[in-house]
Amino acid sequence: MKKIAYLIYSILFFAVCAVPGAMLLQKSDDSTAENRKLAEMPSFKDEDGNFNQNWSSEFQAYVSDHFGFRQNLVSIDSQLKADLLHVSAEDDVIIGKNGWLFYTPTVNDFIGRATVSELGIRNIVHNLEMMKEYAESKDSQFVLAVVPNKNSVYDEYMPDNYYHNDFCNNYWNLHSALETSTVNDVYLRSYFYDCAKYDMMPEPFYHKQDTHWNNTGALIGYRAMMDATGLEYNHYADAQYHIEQNWEGDLQKMLFPDSGVLDENHIYDINFDYLYQGHYLNSDDITINTVSPSGTGSLLMFRDSFGAAIIPYFSQNFQTARYSRARPNPLYNLEMTHFDVVILEIVERNIAWMQKEAPMHGALKADSVPEADSQGSADMFTDQNGSTYLQLYGTAELPENLTSAPEYLVTLTDDSGNALSYRAYNCYEADKLESETILDNGWSLYIPLSDLTEQQNYHAMLTISLPDCCISCDLGEVFAE
Repeated sequence: MKKIAYLIYSILFFAVCAVPGAMLLQKSDDSTAENRKLAEMPSFKDEDGNFNQNWSSEFQAYVSDHFGFRQNLVSIDSQLKADLLHVSAEDDVIIGKNGWLFYTPTVNDFIGRATVSELGIRNIVHNLEMMKEYAESKDSQFVLAVVPNKNSVYDEYMPDNYYHNDFCNNYWNLHSALETSTVNDVYLRSYFYDCAKYDMMPEPFYHKQDTHWNNTGALIGYRAMMDATGLEYNHYADAQYHIEQNWEGDLQKMLFPDSGVLDENHIYDINFDYLYQGHYLNSDDITINTVSPSGTGSLLMFRDSFGAAIIPYFSQNFQTARYSRARPNPLYNLEMTHFDVVILEIVERNIAWMQKEAPMHGALKADSVPEADSQGSADMFTDQNGSTYLQLYGTAELPENLTSAPEYLVTLTDDSGNALSYRAYNCYEADKLESETILDNGWSLYIPLSDLTEQQNYHAMLTISLPDCCISCDLGEVFAE
């Protein structure tokens, strides 16, 4: 009897010991559960052929990402915390009321905490005005559309411990600053409010389990943007819709990766006949081109993930349309093709990005450069973009408590004394400067290499024009390859 007991005990012991290995061998199917690349099996050797000293930590990360049944265990853990403690097991997901989920990075906007300074807002307005000026120089009209965060529209479904404040956040401050600007700003929040108040559209306008608007919200956004252009367009006023339970919400997937629960989706019965041109994989493609036999005019849209649901409406309306998710925004498309309308669509939580990187196009030339009354300090970095542009960017020392956007002017002078002057964007190239913070003292521009002489040295000067002074900064030498 003892021998049988020892045998059973031994089998159980080895079975328990084998569980971790079996779980690792069990293929994990969580490749799309999280918005990141999963850790790969590390190599024992590094690139130089030496022993990889980080192998242990890298292997732990691999096991953490790939052990079997991971999806199931994560979902069980999330469900227990949600049901018993009413808290989210995922830092980026907030569990709201009536089954609504929200994205944690939108909290600052929701509670009215501005993360962009007053100077930063002025910089963004300055940049938008420059984009508008450049677009108009190519006979295109420019429209800005900031899409509200989901909880900015449906605040009633946020947990009670989050106090909603519409004022003094980035969206409100930017919209207020644009009221004295010539930029065509589509204030989408008011469109959603009116549609809900007057029962003009079915609700909801956003997916309950996703960060994005649904097809109804996209239709409202399309109408608002087209209204801003002043062009005639198809309102789809009589379009009927039905509901299908087929939408896999990104927030639901993050919180409950193995639940299989699907969200409602508004499916409109619209006969679209536009066609995709060139290679098309899905709505996440960096560049999408469409042509519509019944459309008129042309559209260039810089968009984020919210643009996916809006593409069909615009593509049907315009004879040709191009949608770009490229960063920085490739405004140089206007140098190769004429577009009647240029739309910049960006979600509320990413407003700060509009002073993070300069749009890519040949810099606007400066008609004149004011005479400096003082010397200042600035740094400069260069990056040559193939055979098209020479990017100059950097930071400048600015006066304290500055609230007006500076005007940055860059002058390049060759050995013969010939000078070229350009206007720069007020952008802090955070990625290139390897900074996690977007500062307010950045400048950036792309100079066409066709303006410069090959293999020629240029001396660069930065002039900072302010309301009460003008500062000159010596940037050093620039070499055009």
